[in-house]
Amino acid sequence: MILTLQPVGRVDASVLQRIGFALAPFGEVRIAREKPLPRPTFGPGPKRYRAATFDRVCKSTDGDRVLAITNVELCDPELGLTLVFGHADIHGRWAVVSLSQFGADGETKLIERAVKTAVHELGHTLGLGHHDANPECVMFFSEKLADTDRKGRGFCPECSELAKLTLSRLQT
Repeated sequence: MILTLQPVGRVDASVLQRIGFALAPFGEVRIAREKPLPRPTFGPGPKRYRAATFDRVCKSTDGDRVLAITNVELCDPELGLTLVFGHADIHGRWAVVSLSQFGADGETKLIERAVKTAVHELGHTLGLGHHDANPECVMFFSEKLADTDRKGRGFCPECSELAKLTLSRLQT
């Protein structure tokens, strides 16, 4: 599988490289050239980008899966969420991760949180839902940073099996 990291807006190159290195188990990771932020479509309340608007940026990027990385805050008003760390097209080929909330505790924490969120969102593109029964599984829904910090970087055995099925279909 080819996974393309698509920076949207200004994203530190070393942060992208470290995220890409951590995502290598998914397959070949490519880092695309930066694209500008999409035309703003804000949700209600604070000025946060509607996460779904990143589909336009991702659809024009090559790769079996495209992961947009941005520094702007995201929301998902269709699900009633005024702040999200990421968003994915379920069973689709794109997802977006926002780094905006991750860096207050330093770059190491930022990378760790970004990788967990990226794996979570990529899991959605592989057909995985939220795994509410296991708070250590990366597919557990993160309502707050403490949830992200608590869970691991990887799938639980159940989610791992489901992800492997989809990945094997992508490689044939």
